[in-house]
Amino acid sequence: MVAMRAWFLVIIALGVPALELVGIYLIWREIGAWTLIWLAGAALLGIWLLRQEHVAFVPRIAQAVLDGHTPFAVLFASLRRVMAGLLLIFPGAGSDLLAVLLLLWPGRRPPESPPPPRARPPQGEVIDGEFRRMD
Repeated sequence: MVAMRAWFLVIIALGVPALELVGIYLIWREIGAWTLIWLAGAALLGIWLLRQEHVAFVPRIAQAVLDGHTPFAVLFASLRRVMAGLLLIFPGAGSDLLAVLLLLWPGRRPPESPPPPRARPPQGEVIDGEFRRMD
């Protein structure tokens, strides 16, 4: 049973890149050299997306914690952007389509943070007192 699973993973690991190569070839036949521009642009976009996520990850987590939210929504959104960046770097139409779907996937918004408590004016009793400044 384990050997069957291993073969299944090998078939997927070899089959997906082969399908992507066939797709690139078919697109090349249709649009020619524009295919290279598309592949290079997608790879550059993927690299840019990974760099942006690398820079913005810690501040987003910190802001979520400071706002009193759990960071899981931020972690999930970050994971989606990283996966989309990696898929854009991997050449092929299928991986680019999956990357676009990951980027367009609507995420859950964190709950609204409660407004900060306001200082209430004293009601009822007034406490009289004296003070003396000591310099």
